[in-house]
Amino acid sequence: MRRWLMRMLIACLCMAAAVAPAQACSEAEQAAVTANPDNLDARDALARTCARAGRHDEALAHYDFLLARDAGNVDWLLGKSQALIALQRPREALPVLERARSVAPKYEDVWRLNATAFEMLEDYEQGDALLVEAERAFPQSTWPATRRRALTEQRLLERGTRVSLAASYEDLSGGRDPWRAMSLNLDRPLDDRRRILGGVHVEERFDTRDEQLAAGFVQRLTDDWSFSAAADVAPDAEVLPEWSLAAEAGRALPGNRSFSLRARHASYATVDVDSLAATIEQYAGLFRVAYALTGAQPSGLGTSWGHALRVAHDYGTASHITLALGYGEEAETVAPGVVLVTRNKSIGLHGVHWRSASWGFAWEAGWYKQGDLYNRVRIRLGLEHRF
Repeated sequence: MRRWLMRMLIACLCMAAAVAPAQACSEAEQAAVTANPDNLDARDALARTCARAGRHDEALAHYDFLLARDAGNVDWLLGKSQALIALQRPREALPVLERARSVAPKYEDVWRLNATAFEMLEDYEQGDALLVEAERAFPQSTWPATRRRALTEQRLLERGTRVSLAASYEDLSGGRDPWRAMSLNLDRPLDDRRRILGGVHVEERFDTRDEQLAAGFVQRLTDDWSFSAAADVAPDAEVLPEWSLAAEAGRALPGNRSFSLRARHASYATVDVDSLAATIEQYAGLFRVAYALTGAQPSGLGTSWGHALRVAHDYGTASHITLALGYGEEAETVAPGVVLVTRNKSIGLHGVHWRSASWGFAWEAGWYKQGDLYNRVRIRLGLEHRF
């Protein structure tokens, strides 16, 4: 909730730059400045009315004029910084705010705006250091501690390393032995565009046990394009692939949509399976709807086609609940060393619920029909942690 309020504060500061101005600058004060450009009081009043009207570029020009006459006027330094923040130019505001703090070290509004600039830039280290100073400078104020807690949550959400521990249980029809699995995964950001992934997975089916190691890399190439690659290995596996490679490219599209293509090669003990999946996703507020078409070709067999539909609802702090429906043909291990293409149906619910920025839990419940072989009921529970 604190992170949401902080983002709302930043959005409000920038809103005037994102919409058309509601009114013009004051005509009377504009006339006074036109008549006497060196009338600093009139220009100061004009800069303020331009800012209130949402004309931050004009306000910025007036504050530049005023600061050329008096570079140490803290109110003008603050006004210029506010205009730059509203124009979503926080990096340019930083030296102006630093100058303002040196001139008036007890001016709390300057410190608050300085913290906002660091938050907009996602510069968590300098933002935290500034707020520590603010706690010492203003011991009677509560806002520095509140902003520090919110900044810590934002840092965890945006840059925190995520660890996931999960266990699943699947009950099979026909009196067959259940399937069990456990996994431990790591998702570590390198910076705001790159992440590395790693994991360990243990699967028990048909009285056999496979152990798998996985690694991956995610790169946001531009604001619209992203790319990821992943690999896993399970030596002497009888159920899981002995090894697999996957690559995916995604692009944001106009109209709150995205599209991705994912190619995968999986090598089982007795067969290789190549697959290509195309996914299109539509975003609508707190909801997402995605459709995926997957074509898979086991070696020596024709191409099989599978369809998947997901409807997700996002809520809270990165939490979600997703309904997943599946239909079509799929290559699946149905016995140790035996991979068959069967016509499947599935329905499931899964989600992640974050109790805080640090701790959450994952859950899943689903029903799967594996052709005419058997039905499965799956339950999965997991613990999520960011640090």
